[in-house]
Amino acid sequence: MNLAHKITLGVFLFFLGFLFIVKIILGGTWLQFLFLFIVLFVLCIFCYFILFKKITKRVLNLALSVEEMAAGNFLKNFASDDKDEVGQLSNSIEELKIKLKTGVAIDASKNKEIDKIKTDFVTIASHQLRTPLSIIKWYTDFLITGDAGAITKDQKHYLEEIYFSNERLIELVNALLDVSRIDLGTFSIDPELTDIVDIANEAIHKFAKTIEDKKIKVEVDFDKFQKINLDPRLIKMVFENLISNSVKYTAETGKINVVIKKTEKNIFIKISDMGVGIPKDQQPKIFLKMFRADNARKIDAGGTGLGLFIVKAIIEKSGGKIWFESPSLDLLLEKERKSNKIDQTKMGTTFFITIPLTGMIKKKGEKQLM
Repeated sequence: MNLAHKITLGVFLFFLGFLFIVKIILGGTWLQFLFLFIVLFVLCIFCYFILFKKITKRVLNLALSVEEMAAGNFLKNFASDDKDEVGQLSNSIEELKIKLKTGVAIDASKNKEIDKIKTDFVTIASHQLRTPLSIIKWYTDFLITGDAGAITKDQKHYLEEIYFSNERLIELVNALLDVSRIDLGTFSIDPELTDIVDIANEAIHKFAKTIEDKKIKVEVDFDKFQKINLDPRLIKMVFENLISNSVKYTAETGKINVVIKKTEKNIFIKISDMGVGIPKDQQPKIFLKMFRADNARKIDAGGTGLGLFIVKAIIEKSGGKIWFESPSLDLLLEKERKSNKIDQTKMGTTFFITIPLTGMIKKKGEKQLM
């Protein structure tokens, strides 16, 4: 409903109500009331056409001015003191004109093209890096195991440093490839009947040595599930990323809770830890590409900052949701800590995930995530 409609309808309803009140108070026949109603209706139609003509003229003038601006004439001033829809539109166009003149406005199609070029470059560069990195890995492992001949203790130490540094580079390259496939929407989802509890247990077992070395207590609370249509590779990546972070940032003798529950419509996953937590002012950036919180960098300088971005993309492409809280309420509600001062370096983080019980929807793509 445009402005002319609103004004005309408002005037019509006002006078109709007024006539009805006059009819009740002063009396009179219904025929007289009908006659006054017709007169009122005609007057409103007349007012409508006057208003419509006035507003149409303003809109046409505005359209002509916009065409001039599109042709390169930025001298026209669109600013308006009117508070109606046309006035608001004029002021919006004036703001756009200023942005165009100052170069603030960017062609969205060009922006997308630039993003695609950057993503393509990352993809090509990553693919080119994978081959030499794989060769370095194979030959380093060949030397460490002694298959190429005996080596000294110092030589083995140096080779192990090379091997682990190379592994971090391979991890980074794989993560960059995953990100480029997510950005381009080319990664596939291949659901199959999967036991999500088995996937979670395998992820925990993967970090068993570090958990044992740091004397971390891992508590699990899993409901019994029938197998659900999930992509096992993607769900494995989700659990491994989150549990890896919990293990990495939880101090010795800390605790990690992993919960998988079945609700009416969803699988509910909760992973809590007693780690360093996420600073309040940095929480809005936590799912951004390449972002790592300051306290996380101090503990592990070699992270990629891509894990949570990938996890979020997987969950959301699966029709699920992911969010977090830090400090972790699981920590704050610990009975043994109720009377003690909370250690600010062990505030903890809890990640929550929901995935529909219907499972993931199959998605064709050029490549799988690594």
